[in-house]
Amino acid sequence: MIIEKLVGWMDTAPADKRAMAASALVRAWQVADLSEDQRESAEAAMTCMLDDPDEGVRLALSEALAEAVEPPRHLVLALAEDDPEISLPVLAGSPALLDGELIRLVEKGTEEQQAAIARRPVLAEGVSAALAGEGCKFACLVMLTNPAAHIAEDSFHTLAERFGDCAHARQCLFARPDIGMRARTLLIEKYAASLAEDEELESPARETETLEIAEKAIITYAAEVGDGENRQIVEALIGREKLTTAFLLRAICMGNLTLYCHALSVLSGQATDRVERILKDQRANAFHAVYEKAGLPASAEPVFFAALGSWSRHLGAGSQEDEAKLAYRVTREVLAGYEGRRDVVVDELLMLLRRICTDFAREAARSRVSELALRHEQMMALAEPEEDVEELEPEQLMAFAENLAEELAELALEDKYELGEAARQLNAANGPAPIVAARPSSLLEQGAGHRLEQAA
Repeated sequence: MIIEKLVGWMDTAPADKRAMAASALVRAWQVADLSEDQRESAEAAMTCMLDDPDEGVRLALSEALAEAVEPPRHLVLALAEDDPEISLPVLAGSPALLDGELIRLVEKGTEEQQAAIARRPVLAEGVSAALAGEGCKFACLVMLTNPAAHIAEDSFHTLAERFGDCAHARQCLFARPDIGMRARTLLIEKYAASLAEDEELESPARETETLEIAEKAIITYAAEVGDGENRQIVEALIGREKLTTAFLLRAICMGNLTLYCHALSVLSGQATDRVERILKDQRANAFHAVYEKAGLPASAEPVFFAALGSWSRHLGAGSQEDEAKLAYRVTREVLAGYEGRRDVVVDELLMLLRRICTDFAREAARSRVSELALRHEQMMALAEPEEDVEELEPEQLMAFAENLAEELAELALEDKYELGEAARQLNAANGPAPIVAARPSSLLEQGAGHRLEQAA
């Protein structure tokens, strides 16, 4: 009789009272010891409330059902498809909604409804994928900050493609530990592009600057993570056709031999420990075999082997020089000592080496100047006022002068117009270049596609 009286009373009750009755009815349906007939009557009464003209009544019903355990599904689904304000409670919290229903609601819902779905206490990969592909930026940011959201690697990549230009979105993506290397490398490239846009450069120059910043950032990041992550980085770059001959040469010049080792391993299909031994022992024949299986340009092999040999000599000698100075010496040695066959591929790599050498010369010179300035300040602080400060040793002055002279020489070679002219002359003399420093061709285009699929 209680349910019947409640239904009769609601026909004439004011809206605020009907809203309170809706919440009470849901609680009774959940916890009261009702007979089967009473439960059916209560469910029928709640169903009729879906047609209540007052939004407050329907909102109260939505809020009550959002917290209910195993509520009538037709009620939840109807409220989820009601006006946005009324639907938000059940969209954000009701476990009665199926993943397929949530996906459909993402595709046709408003931004507020998408955001409500994104903050659910459990968010399956399928729903996350729908939000990543169809959701607005705000909903996707809510999802990224929801620790209960299960997001697949492909969805992370989709989010990086859609919103990687937004600094806030990049920050949210980078904060996720499960982001995956494919999305992470793409975000690094997006960040590099944002830095290059701040420079007043022509479009080709900006493209080159973006590429170089991105490559340096990826190589630097790879040096800070483990072997497993390095391999994932290689596979991600191969999948996005970004693992180029120029990138690998830059990795060696920057001293990240681990990344180069994993690249050869993935491309050639050889075990990582075997490739590592070959690189360490500097076995020319074995290196040639692995290099050939990797599908890299044959003419560039001497350049890579020379760079690896230079690093091996310096590291074997236990050099105490800092990273920038050692990388500069290695790159300079390769440039000065290379006597192999020359073609477009090699000439482009040598031009890249000259730019890399210039960057390292600048870093080495800055490091040296900072060191000398600090030493000078220390001597000034320790010296008595009446005494003359001790002059620098001749060897110190000579080393500084040598670094400065080399930097100035490399800066002269760096002139962008001259490099551009040289590149155009090379292209005219040798035909279409398979590798261009500004837009290097992918290793997939070097005939390694079949091997890459097997390695993956």
